[in-house]
Amino acid sequence: MTTSTAAHAEAVRRYYDQNTAAFDRLGQGGASIHRAVWAPGVTGRAESFHHVDELILAALPEGVAEPAVVDLGCGLGASLMYLAGRAPIRGEGLTISPKQAEGATRLLAGAGLAGRVRCREGNYLDVPDDLHATADVVFSIEAFLHSPDAAGYFREAARVLRPGGRLLVCDDFLSPAAPAAPPREARRLAEFRDGWRVGSLLTVEQVRAAAAGHGLELTGDVDLTPYLELRRPRDRFIAALVAAGRPLRLSGEYWKMLSGGDALQWCLLNGLLNYRVLTFTPRG
Repeated sequence: MTTSTAAHAEAVRRYYDQNTAAFDRLGQGGASIHRAVWAPGVTGRAESFHHVDELILAALPEGVAEPAVVDLGCGLGASLMYLAGRAPIRGEGLTISPKQAEGATRLLAGAGLAGRVRCREGNYLDVPDDLHATADVVFSIEAFLHSPDAAGYFREAARVLRPGGRLLVCDDFLSPAAPAAPPREARRLAEFRDGWRVGSLLTVEQVRAAAAGHGLELTGDVDLTPYLELRRPRDRFIAALVAAGRPLRLSGEYWKMLSGGDALQWCLLNGLLNYRVLTFTPRG
């Protein structure tokens, strides 16, 4: 791992150690810090927060008694807990944050899942050897973009997959026009990158190329952007707060998190970013 990559990893670790409690408090709770997706067929708020989890469930292989699932960037383990409550999976999760790993371990024990699911501290750019060639499904939800090395992410994900397995990546991706954005749009993208410790903000085509370099073929692409909750009253309040605070040049981790989240919403609303689920399978 290069010095710059290690420095970025440390910044992401601090980011989640410091902000996970706030994410959980400001989100929907239940250990999940991911976004609600009101896709067709979703009938309630609880379903909206687990729509992406349901896509992962649908990717589990048929005819496998205990599918093996690995979450690269597992946070507090909410997705693995959801999957384990609905399918006889055996799950492994990696999070770069020791505080998240400790919290996930407590939650799994409390849910009676410690025998089937484990979450531990680790860097998905250097996956532990015991996970190599073990997984039927590998996934990352809102974790890939933190990687300062997109090719390295796909290298490690490919190592974890069994032959015939699937990788699902749910995250924000640049629209094709975003790299040539005018100054205002470029400033908002920079605020998002800085505030959310973004390492790999790429177009789908750039991601496709990075994955192909490690034998993974893009076989599915679902755009969930139209189904996100944007411009809620809370979001409008944060936007007004960020606008008022910008001339004061405020700093600090919490302020960066707020301004980064506001910039993300603005970029999604203005077509610079889109929220997608990409599916990859090993070539051949």
